[in-house]
Amino acid sequence: MIGQISNNKFGKMRMPHILILVSVCNQRKYGYEILKDSRDILDGLWEPKTGVIYPLLKKMQDNGLLDSEMLDGKEYYGLTDVGRNALIDVLPKMSSMLILATRFTTVIDEAMKGLGIEPSDMGEIFDHETTGDLPHLIAMRDHLRSKLAKVEESIEKYKEE
Repeated sequence: MIGQISNNKFGKMRMPHILILVSVCNQRKYGYEILKDSRDILDGLWEPKTGVIYPLLKKMQDNGLLDSEMLDGKEYYGLTDVGRNALIDVLPKMSSMLILATRFTTVIDEAMKGLGIEPSDMGEIFDHETTGDLPHLIAMRDHLRSKLAKVEESIEKYKEE
């Protein structure tokens, strides 16, 4: 299943798990900060709700991935050693998935060109009744292209220095 990474040591890591671990990997945060980080990272592709994040924080704490401490009346979460190891284990797998997704978007682009479809035409083809993954893949492709353009700019600036 896409969006889920199996790991013998840490069980199945889904996107919300990884977002939480990434959010708290460098500093402790309270629940709403973690929720906001997740929403910012996903930039409208998916909007996690409090009903998902807060129970997941507790479950991850029960599983030893997170610990927490009360500060100023708020519960701040941070990585445990187990959580840090899980993140270290899963990030390379995420990189492999992103490489696969990037390659797949190239195939999609070629298929779209062959069909004479431009990305701007996709809204007419896939309306709100569509339940397939193609619109999500297209959104992901566009998001990755945006990020890749920023990387390219950084590379060019680095070459100039």
